[in-house]
Amino acid sequence: MAPSLPSFFFFLLLRTLTMAYAATSPDDIEALRSFVAAVEPASVPAGSCLSTWDLARDPCDSAFGPFFTCGLLCSDPSPAAPLRRVTAVALAGSAYSGDAAAAVAALLSLPFLSSLDLSDNRFSGPLPASPAALPPRLLRLSLSRNSLSGPIPSSLFPLSPPSPLRELYLDGNLFAGPIPGELSSLRALAHLDLRSNNLSGPIPDLGPVRGLLYLQASDNALSGPFPGPGRLPAFLLAASLRGNRLGGALRGASLAALPALSVLDLAGNALEGGVPGAAFAHPALEQLNLASNRLGGRVEEPAEGAWSTSRLVAVELGRNRIGGALPGFFGMMPRLAAVGLEGNRFVGVIPPQYALRVAGLGLGEWAPFARLMLAGNYLIGPIPSPMEGLKEGSAVVTLADNCLLRCPPQVYFFCQGLPQKPAATCRAFNPGQSSPHLS
Repeated sequence: MAPSLPSFFFFLLLRTLTMAYAATSPDDIEALRSFVAAVEPASVPAGSCLSTWDLARDPCDSAFGPFFTCGLLCSDPSPAAPLRRVTAVALAGSAYSGDAAAAVAALLSLPFLSSLDLSDNRFSGPLPASPAALPPRLLRLSLSRNSLSGPIPSSLFPLSPPSPLRELYLDGNLFAGPIPGELSSLRALAHLDLRSNNLSGPIPDLGPVRGLLYLQASDNALSGPFPGPGRLPAFLLAASLRGNRLGGALRGASLAALPALSVLDLAGNALEGGVPGAAFAHPALEQLNLASNRLGGRVEEPAEGAWSTSRLVAVELGRNRIGGALPGFFGMMPRLAAVGLEGNRFVGVIPPQYALRVAGLGLGEWAPFARLMLAGNYLIGPIPSPMEGLKEGSAVVTLADNCLLRCPPQVYFFCQGLPQKPAATCRAFNPGQSSPHLS
C-alpha cells in the first residue's frame, strides 16, 4: 500500500533533521576516531587541540567551539553535498606520539583532505605500507620532524590517477632506503623536502616533475653523480644536497640544463674534478656552495667577459684541493660579496681587485667583498696595501696559514689563527717565485 502524504512528509522532515544534525560525513568521523585511537593518550596534554576533540559530538558542526577548538577545517555544506567533509588537519608542534602507520593511514583515508600537517610531533614507526594512495585532493603533506622510519612507501605515489600534491615535507625523520622513483608521478609538486634522514642510493629521475621549484635532500647518504641534463626539471630554483656522498664530476652541461637555478648547495659530498666555468656564466645562479668536497685542478674561467653578467652573490669552494692562482675574474663579478676559498692549494699573490673589493675602494657598481676567506693556502707576497687599513668588523677576512710576508696577527686581525707556513713548504708550492718569505 502506498504511504500516505502526511507519512511521506514526516519521513522527509525526519531525514532533513537527521542530516542537519549529522553535519559531518560518518566516514570522516570514523577516520578521526581511528586517528585518535592511534595517539598515545599520555602524550595529549590538557589544553592541546586533541584534548578538545570530543567525537561524541559532530566535528564539523563543533569546529572552533569548546569541543573542537583547533586542528580541523571542514567544507561548507551545499544542496548538492549536504554533509560536510574534513578538508584539513593541522596538529603541528604538539609532541603527540603514537603509531605512525595507524595515525597517518587514518587521516589519509579522508577523501576530501587538502592539507595534513603533523610536523614536530613524536609519531614513530614506518608509514603505512600499502595505503590507497594519497587523497585525490591533497595539496600539502607535512610529516616533518617526527621519528618516522623504514622506507618511503612507493605506493603513496601511484602513476595513475595523477596527484595534485604541491608540497611534500618528510624532513627530520629516520627514513631509510632509496628515494622512490614513483615520486616522478607528482607532476604538480613544487616543494620536496627530504632533509635529515638516512636515505641512500642515487637521486632518481625527477625530470618529469616539471613543477618542482625547491629540492632539499641534505644530510642523508645519497650517492652517485649530480643528476645530468634532463634528470631535474628545467625550472628548478634551488637544490640543496649538502652532506651526502655524491661523487664524480660536476658537469657544466648539468648546470646549463637548469637555467632558472639560483641556489646550488653541494657542500660536504665527494665531488671530484674541477669547478666548471659554466657556474660563473650561469644566467640565474646567486649562491654556489661546493665546500668540503674533493675538487681539484684549477677553477675554470668562463668565456671572456661572461662573468660581467653573473648574478652570483656567494661562492664557497673552501676545503677542497683546488690549486693554481686565485681566480682573478672573481674580482670582476659585479654582485659577488662572499668568497670562500680557504683550505685549498692556491698559490701566487692576492689579486689587487680582491683587495680593492674587500676595502670598498673604487668599486663603481661592484658590491664590496663582505667575506673573503683565503686562510690555509700557499699565497705569497705582502699584504695588499688597500687591506692594511681594514678594521675588525668591517669585513670577515682570513689570511692565516699562508706564505705571506709580514702578516703579524697583533697588527692585522685577518692574520689571527695559525701562523704563516714555513718557508720550505712555501717554496715547494711556489717554485720559481721570488718573495722574501720564501728565501
